[in-house]
This record gives sequence, structure tokens and C-alpha cells, in this order.
Amino acid sequence: MLDWLETAGDFLMGTAISTLSVVGLGPDEPVRYQMDTFLAGMTEGCEISSDLGVFWEQLVADGTLIVPADAGAYFSATQIAVREDHRELRVPVQGTWMGHEVAGISVIAGIDNGYSSIGVVFEPGQQVLDAAFAPLAAQSDAIMQADPDNLVGASAVYGTFVGEPQYICDFSN
Repeated sequence: MLDWLETAGDFLMGTAISTLSVVGLGPDEPVRYQMDTFLAGMTEGCEISSDLGVFWEQLVADGTLIVPADAGAYFSATQIAVREDHRELRVPVQGTWMGHEVAGISVIAGIDNGYSSIGVVFEPGQQVLDAAFAPLAAQSDAIMQADPDNLVGASAVYGTFVGEPQYICDFSN
């Protein structure tokens, strides 16, 4: 007598499972934030994009993270270490830059001195990282050294520092 109820229940359960399956078929969030636009210009004389400029300025001012709207989920809380004459601010990030995995953004901010740098920290162990970024840093550094307005000797460098591969733009004076 209640056979229709069992059939209707099976139909509703099937519809719910089908709907949940379709929801899962949408595009997945990328595992890493593609940072090429955010870091645009760093390999061309350490030009700082507007998004990176706002990020850097606010980070140094009070440790607050301001990132593009689509990037928030990929950045973690700021780690701050205060040294005798500078602060080291590091923001872990799950990102990629020019196809290479990024582990974080590092900032050195001087305390009553002219220390100032921003760097991209890469995940170690990437095969072609040195071959990709060493020439870009050398090219960027050459642009900066040839600039007559570069009165503080700003520079770009790529290398392994404190055991981590990094691309650094140094604006210290």
C-alpha cells in the first residue's frame, strides 16, 4: 500500500546524490596562486606592481596583509622577527611565479636605517630554478645599475640565502 513512498524516496535520494555529484564537477580551486601579475616588473629593474606596492607598504607599516581579492586563501599570517637593526617579515604563500613554486614573500625593513628589500622565496629542489632566475636577476640588476636615477645603488640578486632559493630586490641605502 505504501509502495509509492519507497519509490518516491528512492527517486529523491537519487536526485540528491546526482545534484551533489554535479556540484563537485565545477572547476577546482588551483592549489597555488599564479603570481605573475602580482610580481610583474620585478625582473625588469625591480619595478614593483601596484598590488605588490600596496602589499609591501602595509606589511611594513603594521604587518597587515593586503592582497588581490582572488589571492587571500593562498597567503598565510605574517611572521615577524625583530633583529637589532631591522625587522624580517615573511609571508608564507602557496604560489607560482613564471611556473616555479613560491614558498613566501620576504621583506627586510630597517629600524632607523636604510635597509629595505623584498624577495620571493622559492620552494627548494626545483630543477631549473637557478637557470631561470639567475639570468633574470643579472638582467634586472644591469637595468638598475645603468639607471642614473638609482642614487642608492638598488640591486637585484638571485641565490640561495639561509638555505632557501630567493630572488631579491634590494633598495637599501
